[in-house]
Amino acid sequence: MKNINNLLEELIEKLKKEKELLIKTIEDSKYVDDLINVIEEKRILLSQLSRYNKEELEVYKDKLYEIESLGKTNLTLAANNIQFIEEIFSALFEEPQKYDQSGNISQEHKGLFNKKI
Repeated sequence: MKNINNLLEELIEKLKKEKELLIKTIEDSKYVDDLINVIEEKRILLSQLSRYNKEELEVYKDKLYEIESLGKTNLTLAANNIQFIEEIFSALFEEPQKYDQSGNISQEHKGLFNKKI
């Protein structure tokens, strides 16, 4: 079994790779499978690290901080990717009208395909 330091180093590398792939997948879908593989490898590393107790991990505070920071960055990138994709779909396809509590239309979008040319 690998030691804690090696597991943390591998996790940091996987998080960096995940960040790179999150950026690339929004440009080209050919990276999606690579991203899925990295996420699975990351999950396996996290599972292995979960076997250690808090005291054993506290020695590696700098690495844990880096992991936390990369994790937050990746989460933000993933959320932004989702929002970007939703905005594209919203622009391409007409969304149903939304009503507020008073019955007024709160938002009206016309899809790109539904506009007169």
